[in-house]
Amino acid sequence: MDDKNRYSVPENEDYEPGSNNEVLRNLLGIKDKETIEQIEGKELERVGNELPGLYGPDHQFTALDIQQIHELWLADIYPFAGQYRTVNMSKGGFQFAASFLIDKLIQELETKFLNQYTPCKFNGDELTYALGIVHVELIIIHPFREGNGRVSRLLANLMAMQAGFPQLNFEPIDKTENTDGFNRYIEAIHAGFDGNYQPIKQVFAKILNAS
Repeated sequence: MDDKNRYSVPENEDYEPGSNNEVLRNLLGIKDKETIEQIEGKELERVGNELPGLYGPDHQFTALDIQQIHELWLADIYPFAGQYRTVNMSKGGFQFAASFLIDKLIQELETKFLNQYTPCKFNGDELTYALGIVHVELIIIHPFREGNGRVSRLLANLMAMQAGFPQLNFEPIDKTENTDGFNRYIEAIHAGFDGNYQPIKQVFAKILNAS
């Protein structure tokens, strides 16, 4: 795998013995990256179908909800499911929020964005803005050791359903199906870090159009 697609973490990170530092220590003792990704995918599909029954159309999301979503997804795989990371992380030269700031930043996410944009009853430009800004801010915080992008998509999906959409189709930014779209998505995340949310609005407009 290309190094730019892998996370950089301190050398003492807790990987599964015998996994060549490719698989985090897990409850299943799995050492193979492809196998653990398949299991994560199956659990992601399961929890994606369950969550709409837990968070209704009038639910206002909180920081605790984000932790719960992560735990519901990964509780049978990783011991850290639902827990904020304790290591600093970067990817492709992009530094995510320092671990000691996560509690503070996630509470600010709730106060500034979740309280304002959920329950998500918007449409048009207001909807793409709501989805985009919450998604970018959560990605920048990157509160968990694993699964941040997928948790962010689960939350976006729930918000879109509150606005009357079906489950979102993320194929426009799928890195295996649409490399150009994925690259534009990453560029939009970086733009959001600088306070420019227009690119991520455009990304979510394409996602909504495909859904």
